[in-house]
Amino acid sequence: METREDLEKRISELEARSAHQESTIQDLSDGISKQWEVIDSLTRSIGFFKDKILNLEEGAQTNHVDKPPPHY
Repeated sequence: METREDLEKRISELEARSAHQESTIQDLSDGISKQWEVIDSLTRSIGFFKDKILNLEEGAQTNHVDKPPPHY
């Protein structure tokens, strides 16, 4: 049978483990939050550059259609 001291020791150890796990979970949550910020920024950048490339391609296609060949 466990004594009161043994139970108090076990409870203290469990509380210490719980505190450590809470700290670890918070650190992981902070890391994930920062990663989402980076992902959002990269997604916006990709969209911006995609639009820019599409505009350049459209401009290049219209330039070829409108201009006569150089040998004329």
